[in-house]
Amino acid sequence: MNQILFTLGAMSLGGSAAAVLLAWAGGSTRGRYGARWRCLAWMVLCLRLAVPLPLFPYVQARAPIQVDIPAQPVPERVNPNTSAPSGASQDLPVQPGDIQTDSPENLPDHRVSVNPMRKWEPAQAAMVIWLMGAAAVLLWNLSSHLRFLHWLRRWSSPVESGEAIAAFHLLGDQLGLDRRPRLLVCQGLRVPMLAGVFRPVILLPPDCMSGEELGFSLLHELTHYRRKDIWRKLLALWVNALHWFNPLMWYMVRMVERDTELACDEDVLRCLSQPDYSAYGQTILSAVARLQRVQRGGNCHE
Repeated sequence: MNQILFTLGAMSLGGSAAAVLLAWAGGSTRGRYGARWRCLAWMVLCLRLAVPLPLFPYVQARAPIQVDIPAQPVPERVNPNTSAPSGASQDLPVQPGDIQTDSPENLPDHRVSVNPMRKWEPAQAAMVIWLMGAAAVLLWNLSSHLRFLHWLRRWSSPVESGEAIAAFHLLGDQLGLDRRPRLLVCQGLRVPMLAGVFRPVILLPPDCMSGEELGFSLLHELTHYRRKDIWRKLLALWVNALHWFNPLMWYMVRMVERDTELACDEDVLRCLSQPDYSAYGQTILSAVARLQRVQRGGNCHE
């Protein structure tokens, strides 16, 4: 138990230093190294922090030179009742331990005192607190996801717009996607989004989207799907639950989400021609502005 807690603390401390270093590197070298490389570094860090076990099993250290110490010879007991051989002296010294008796005073006391109130050790208390905190974070995320699924089943429906369906299949062919998420429209949604881990769906707002705005939005979400960014975020949430006691792990989740979005934008721009860069950027900024207005108004279902 002490070994697990020590490994968890050491990993969390090392992960904090790595997260701060990656955040600093992302701000200072953003022009030279793209967000996709930062996402790769975040993923490697999250994979290491996801399993709080030492890289090498604990091996007890041994001295380089082993010396075998011979056992001490046990002195032979002499029974006073047996006759000594002829010529041997009968006056042998008698040690106190050689006298054996069955009197109750000389019998060993095997009674063990038992404390009815067992006290918890600090390591046990720390382990329980850590497990309770991790379970609380996991249950909170799970309950939020279940509420979202309930809302999705109630307010979502298949997309009926022929333009949206045609653009969805055309972009899927361009990205080389053999398997594609479902395409739904959801009431109360303000911006398109990709949701779902095992059964992913792309959700569109009920507002009329057409033309470049529709195409760029679908291309952005399909790129998220091709990159498997949902699994990256899920891994970061798992690490956050294990290291919930470390504030820098919560900060790391935000950095992972930011760099994931930037990496997705970089991949989208590789699929577009340079004249479309401005239009795509304007579409993303408009979506962010709508989302911020919804969040300030307190009516966000995401």
